[in-house]
Amino acid sequence: MYVAVASRNPNKVRAVETAYMTFGIPAKVITVDKPSVIPRQPVGLTAVVSGAMSRAKHATQWGDHGVGIEAGVVEVESKHLDVTIAAIVDKSGVVTLGIGAGFQIPPMFLEKVLNGVELGDVAEKVLKTPAVGYRQGLVGVLTRGRVTRFDLNYMAVTMALIPRLPYNNELYGSGARI
Repeated sequence: MYVAVASRNPNKVRAVETAYMTFGIPAKVITVDKPSVIPRQPVGLTAVVSGAMSRAKHATQWGDHGVGIEAGVVEVESKHLDVTIAAIVDKSGVVTLGIGAGFQIPPMFLEKVLNGVELGDVAEKVLKTPAVGYRQGLVGVLTRGRVTRFDLNYMAVTMALIPRLPYNNELYGSGARI
């Protein structure tokens, strides 16, 4: 099976490879460019899900499964969380979704992030740490490496795979298969 990931980010690619391996799903993971319509910093749950789904649908041109992973800002009880959503789309158009852990964004980052500046870019400037998003992510900096961006991406992809697992077909229906 070919699994196309609409990202060149090594954290996302490794998360997809690891998630498929976790469930024993043989997959050759390839990377493709993300579609140009994705905003740099999605704000709101609808925007984050839409970004993940757009990436996944775009990637199905090159794989049996297309995977899109999108991080963005979601407001919960007047707090702003960074969450990661994964979407998996197969050739028949069936979509499954998963969400990773979310963490509270530092208040000093919020104004710029809510105005469309990517969280990673803000973190790089404030923390003077280059390529945060391609390394451990802001969560990795905040937790001193105990939880990384890979972990958030991996969790989102594994959650999106649950409905596709053969032993869950009865629960989710036969449409979402590996």
